[in-house]
Amino acid sequence: MSRTKGEESKRKLLQVAEELFAKKGYQSTKISEIVANAGLTQAAFYLYFKSKEDIFQQMLEDFDQQLIYLSDVGKKAVELSPKDVKSYVTNMFIQLFTVLGKNPNLTKIALQHATDSDRIRKKIVEQIANNMSNNQRFGIVKEEIDTWIAAESIVAVTERLVNRYLLTREKTEEELGEQVAQMFLSGILNHLKSGD
Repeated sequence: MSRTKGEESKRKLLQVAEELFAKKGYQSTKISEIVANAGLTQAAFYLYFKSKEDIFQQMLEDFDQQLIYLSDVGKKAVELSPKDVKSYVTNMFIQLFTVLGKNPNLTKIALQHATDSDRIRKKIVEQIANNMSNNQRFGIVKEEIDTWIAAESIVAVTERLVNRYLLTREKTEEELGEQVAQMFLSGILNHLKSGD
């Protein structure tokens, strides 16, 4: 299915705005720069967006929904057999890094430049912590784990690894997803013999 001229113009505006916001920041980017780099007019811009804030919010809306969805998948762990939990969580981490790596400019904007990035982060942490607490009640997560600290750790580690390895393309989504899942699910120490 081919795009209409209007859909293509809107896509160009979103793409250019995303690149400029990531490079210069939201405050330093002007609508005139967006339309000039997109090869369109300001009139075309206002056909699709009310303001710079509007294009910014539309750009982040879908991205935020994907992140929030992925942070809520832990609630499905109770439906799985114990042997399937590890591969399920590993696949969810890979999906998370895939979403974050698919569009590096948008990831950079959402994690670093968005004024409500803290609100999004808090919502993600809350969902993960609540799901982990629920999974504690079912014996999936250890009782001694503070689920809020664990959730904050998962978000912080993910964010740092995205910036350090994914956006630089030093590691793939699969490598990061597998490593993070391994670290959080199994720890970093070899299993100690009883009595050690």
